[in-house]
Amino acid sequence: MTRWQIINAIAARLGARTYLEIGVQRGDTFSRVEVARRIGVDPDPTSAATFHETSDSYFARLDRSRAAFGEAAPTFDLVFVDGLHHREQVVRDVENASRHLSPGGAIVVHDCDPPTERAGGRAICSGVWCGDVWRGWIDLRRSLDREAFVVDTDLGCGVILSGEATPLAGGDDPTWADFSADRAGWLRLVSVAAAEARIAGIEPLKRTGP
Repeated sequence: MTRWQIINAIAARLGARTYLEIGVQRGDTFSRVEVARRIGVDPDPTSAATFHETSDSYFARLDRSRAAFGEAAPTFDLVFVDGLHHREQVVRDVENASRHLSPGGAIVVHDCDPPTERAGGRAICSGVWCGDVWRGWIDLRRSLDREAFVVDTDLGCGVILSGEATPLAGGDDPTWADFSADRAGWLRLVSVAAAEARIAGIEPLKRTGP
C-alpha cells in the first residue's frame, strides 16, 4: 500500500473536498490524490506545487486570513506532511495543519519509519533519507490528543485521526538503539490490514454548508 493509496482511502471515507500537501517535489503523490481541491506547498520553484514558499510562510498567511475572516478562512479536510524531514519542522507542520483542519479531518505524515540509522539521521544522505521524522512523530504522540498510528508500509505513513489517543510510555528522547529495539511501540506501528480496517471505520465529515 503506497502513501497515496492511504491518502485516497482516507479521503474517500471522509468525503474530503480539500487537500493540502506540504513538500510536493515532482508531484508523485500530489498528482495521484483524488480530491477535488488540492493545494501543494514547496519552496522549490521547480516543484509541482501550487505555492512556492516554505510551509511556515504559507501557514503564517493562513493565520492572518483566519484572524481577518474567522470561520470563513480556508480549512482542509486532509493534510499530507512530507516537507523538510527534520524533527522540529515535522512537529511544527502538524501543529500548524491542525489549526487549519476541518473538524473530523485527518493528517498523514510520511517517512516515520526509517530502515537504517543513516536514513534516520538529520544529515541529508544519498539513497533513502527519512531524516529524524521518527523523533518528531514520537514528540507528536506525546502531545496530540488524537488517535495516531504508523502504517507499516512506504517508509512508515503516520496517520492522525479523530479518536482516542494511545498514551506513549518510555523515555523522552530515545536513542536509535532504543527506537530499533521497539520501533513498533514507539511509532504505534500497525499492519496494512489493520490500517485498512481502521480507515474503513472513519466517520464521514459533517457538512454545515453545500
